[in-house]
Amino acid sequence: MIHSGKSRYLLIVLLAGATVLSGCEEEKLTFTEVKRVNDDLTGSEISTFLEIVDHLPNRKLPPFPKLYLPLPNWNAERTLPVSNLVDSEQQSLSDRWATKHLLDTLPQSRDFDRRLRRKRMTREQFIGLTLSIGAALSRSTVRENQKLENILSKGEQVVLKLRLNSRPFNTMTSESMHAVLHDAAWITRHDRAKRLVSVPDGNVERVLKYWDQLVQLFPDELTRNPFDDIADRLDKQGIPFEELPGNEAFDDLNWDPEQAIVGHDEPLTLDAQSL
Repeated sequence: MIHSGKSRYLLIVLLAGATVLSGCEEEKLTFTEVKRVNDDLTGSEISTFLEIVDHLPNRKLPPFPKLYLPLPNWNAERTLPVSNLVDSEQQSLSDRWATKHLLDTLPQSRDFDRRLRRKRMTREQFIGLTLSIGAALSRSTVRENQKLENILSKGEQVVLKLRLNSRPFNTMTSESMHAVLHDAAWITRHDRAKRLVSVPDGNVERVLKYWDQLVQLFPDELTRNPFDDIADRLDKQGIPFEELPGNEAFDDLNWDPEQAIVGHDEPLTLDAQSL
């Protein structure tokens, strides 16, 4: 038989245990879906993001690995077929935006984890939110004349041609290698366009409202135009012309009839067919 004093003590212990368990249940997150680049952002989510970053070391995001890789520059000794090199390049580009790839960059800090729990957010969700905001920032820098749909369409055509190329890269002539690498630039352009075209317009509008704060937190690659550094200038502008040192601008050229060398054209003759 249990005495009444012991019974009360046992009841208190049980109630205390139930309270602790109840508290643990409250801390447990039931919604752990990670935000994607094409999901809608809300103003409150951006505010939450800013509050969390404000408690990180130096009040800045950790130095993430670059999300935008440079253009392919395959070594001439690569023995893989071009089609396999394309697969590898596309996989590398995709891995850069994977949350798992960026998780290890977050600080191992109890205070940081506690801050996330207060916002009912996991580390993966914080990375997802970071990528979503970063993509919207990057999308906001794309100019109107840079049609993402056109870049996607052209990229799909060129990448398909590369995928059909089964020749080992190291067996090609230097001219063929150059042509393949010229086309391979479209792998990178296509990937960036595909990533940014899915960003909702509303996300762009929202990040612009917080631009002054966000631009100080994110790396430069996400706050400048993502296509300017990978543009095909030869296709766009033709062969560049450069004036040699010492040359004057055309507007400053003077013509002196006394020093001019005058030639004579052959007489112009017209026939009936030219009239």
